[in-house]
This record gives sequence, C-alpha cells and structure tokens, in this order.
Amino acid sequence: MDSPEDDEREPILRAATRLFAALGYDSTSCVQVGEAAGVDMATVSTYFPTKRELYLAVMEEAHRIRTDVLLPRAGELRAAPPEGKAAALNRFIDGYLDLCLEYPEIPSLWMHRWLSDARDIGLDAIESQRLIYKAIDSVATVAEPAGADAKFTTYTMIWCIHGFALSGGMDTTGQHLGTGDPEALQRFRDHMHQMLGRATGLSEVAGGR
Repeated sequence: MDSPEDDEREPILRAATRLFAALGYDSTSCVQVGEAAGVDMATVSTYFPTKRELYLAVMEEAHRIRTDVLLPRAGELRAAPPEGKAAALNRFIDGYLDLCLEYPEIPSLWMHRWLSDARDIGLDAIESQRLIYKAIDSVATVAEPAGADAKFTTYTMIWCIHGFALSGGMDTTGQHLGTGDPEALQRFRDHMHQMLGRATGLSEVAGGR
C-alpha cells in the first residue's frame, strides 16, 4: 500500500522524468516540475532539495529499469553455448528495443546527455557505465571470435535503437512511420537481428525472442 509520501513523491518524479526527457536538465526548472506534478515548490523541495538531486533520482530509476532488462539478457548471452549464441543475441537486442519502446523517456534522457546536457553531473553513483560494460563484455563473446569490435558493436545497437525509438522511420513518400506501426517495427527488429548477426558472424534466427 502506498504511503502518503509516495502519493506526493512519485508524481514529482514522473513529472521530472517527462520534462527532463522532453527539454533536458538544463532547460527544465523545479518550478516547471512542480506545476506539471500539481504541487507547490515547497513540496518539491521537501523530497528533492535541489534540481540536481531530482535529476539523479530520475536517472537512478532509469538505470534500475535498464538493469532489470539488460543484466539478465547479457548474462544469458555470455553463458549461451555456441549453438545458442545467435538466439541469445537476438533476445538481447529485442530486450533493449522493447524497453526503449515501453519507456521512450530513457533513450531521450540519454540523447540529451550525449548532447552535453547536465554536463556537470556525473552518474558514477548509479554505476551506469558499469552496466554498459557488462553488456559489452557479453557482446564480446560473439564479437571477438568474428574479429568485430565488441564496444562499438554494442554502441551501434544502442544508437540505432535509441534513434528508432524516438523517431521511427519514413515510408517511400516521406510520410513519418511511428514506432506504433507494426510493419515498420518488425522490419527494424529484423534489420537489427541481421545487422548484428552479420557483424558477429552468427547465423540469423527467425523471431529470435
């Protein structure tokens, strides 16, 4: 059962997540967060005395969600026998793609950071880089035998998925196809399987979930 504190804290955190994802940390104020959450500044300050602390709480929650998805899939890929590597790689790809589609705020928050948003705020406390390097170590088990760069193979997956999750694609007439278009989504999923499968020298596995 939610406590009274949860009743106030969670809406603030959700509003901050939406605003930091949409506008970036540098362009978002605590006043905006309070207005979006329907509370006054005193209430925001009670739970998050500074904007920095609010941002770190948002990024910590994003990190928790990513960890819950990536860590088990990375472990499965690392432990898979040779004959199961292709299917495990596809499940790793699918897991991250589905996460970014369900929580588009996550790739958006990272896109802002890549563009130097919140540049003065390190994320060492939530070990975000450690998670990525665990993913890279797992990808290395299929990349290195094929002479591929494990780090940039992993980054290629992340960059492509973030781009698709945030902008989808276009059809032949230039019409925007959102991520809700089933055909476009399946084509992108298949493309990611094929691209990373070829990069790592693995055979494709249809529907590799």
